[in-house]
Amino acid sequence: MPKIIEDEQVYLAALQTIMERGYARATTKQIAEAASMSEVTLFRKYGSKAALIKQAMTAMAEQLDFESATQYSGDVVADLQRVVEMYQGAAEKKGQYIYTIILEIQRYPELAEAIGTPMEMFQHIAQLLLRYQEEGVLKPEHPMHALAGLLGPLIATNMIRNMALELPFPPPDLENHVTVFLNGRLQPA
Repeated sequence: MPKIIEDEQVYLAALQTIMERGYARATTKQIAEAASMSEVTLFRKYGSKAALIKQAMTAMAEQLDFESATQYSGDVVADLQRVVEMYQGAAEKKGQYIYTIILEIQRYPELAEAIGTPMEMFQHIAQLLLRYQEEGVLKPEHPMHALAGLLGPLIATNMIRNMALELPFPPPDLENHVTVFLNGRLQPA
């Protein structure tokens, strides 16, 4: 009886191999070996290396349930707290893979499709911020700039934490982060 290999195992093997070797140097043979499967099976089941990475990134994003994390409640503080908690949880679990793929996209445009679902997550967050702007709760600015203001510091913090493990770099204080983000962005009552 053939060994049953879960998609998640293959996705993690592919992302780990690319993180260790880079996209160009990570071969499908190496990915297949890391996933304990044959290269032929890998191609039959997932297609190209780029298609496999896209499936892996999509699966990771779908596990986040970002649609419920970006639901509007009318309480801007609670909504943004929920968004940053969802983002930080994802960054702590899978951030090193996401950052690797994002860095590789500049050299390998075929990977751009791999971040389609994560980009949808960013669009949902931007739409939430825009709604609060339209209601007069937040000062108007381009929603993608507001998104960068909300997530940019967390992205930078997590990247530094991932690359400098020997430094005593504490996790971000998410409650304070939301407070700082809202400082200067909340409309006067």
